[in-house]
Amino acid sequence: MLRSLLVPLDGTRFSELALPIAEGIAQATGASLHLAHVHVPHPPEALLASTQFQYEGVDLDEYDDHDRSWERSYLEALAQRVVRESSASVDTALLEGEVPSTLQEYAEQVKADAVVISTHSRTGVRRVWMGSVAEALIRAGDLPILAVHAEEGEPVGPPRVIRNILVPLDGSELAEAILPHAVDLALAFGARVTLLQIISSRFPTSNGLVPALPQHWTEALQAGEDYLERVARRLRTRGLRVEPMVMAHPKPSQAIRDVGEETDADLIAMATHGYTGMKRALFGSVAEDVLRNTRIPLLVRRPV
Repeated sequence: MLRSLLVPLDGTRFSELALPIAEGIAQATGASLHLAHVHVPHPPEALLASTQFQYEGVDLDEYDDHDRSWERSYLEALAQRVVRESSASVDTALLEGEVPSTLQEYAEQVKADAVVISTHSRTGVRRVWMGSVAEALIRAGDLPILAVHAEEGEPVGPPRVIRNILVPLDGSELAEAILPHAVDLALAFGARVTLLQIISSRFPTSNGLVPALPQHWTEALQAGEDYLERVARRLRTRGLRVEPMVMAHPKPSQAIRDVGEETDADLIAMATHGYTGMKRALFGSVAEDVLRNTRIPLLVRRPV
């Protein structure tokens, strides 16, 4: 059950793009919202050009106090707006410390059931998902992270409604760890759930990946259908509308993105292994690729 949501904000309009879906969830579930900003001291760079020496004549403590005052006012103004729009229970917190770990500690303090955060869809030098606050929070524990794929300049809209949820599964317990959270949201919104299993159309050999034979596809597709139908029956007993879908595709992340768009999914919910270093390089990250290449919000959890 979702009772408490943490929404990290950095003082930019971009970070506020996580608010509409957080407000929508709060309206549907009665969850309280915790708007948090981590204060990071920074030098008054704008004043450097007007001083002969760095910080000459500048009271850094006064400058920092001014920043804190602005940040408190910013959070309070947002909280008042959220209350007007959604009537949700809202509180604010100005925190101190290293950003990811401080947010993780605060999430534990307020007993947050999920973190709702905006993230970019960039690659290469400008890539934000890798090494971002969202990534760090995913690796820190098994707290679900609802990453809202957003772009600079987007307007912050009204509370969002979730009508369709896509849940990719691969038959493992790890993948199914996201189901309780997807079910909670589906029940709260009366949303439809699409269960998706991707059967690889290629398999590894000593000579690399080669196409699977048609009979192998047929067997795997049937096994996938049987598995998803068992999961669907279990969820239907809770009054959910559930549609199983199995398909063969060489790239799972591409298939998930395509199905998300075809089914008009408002949310993709999936678990991730959360590997780092060499393991991450070897196995890749389907969740990360989905996030970087789709505009559909992604609820992701790394089970411990």
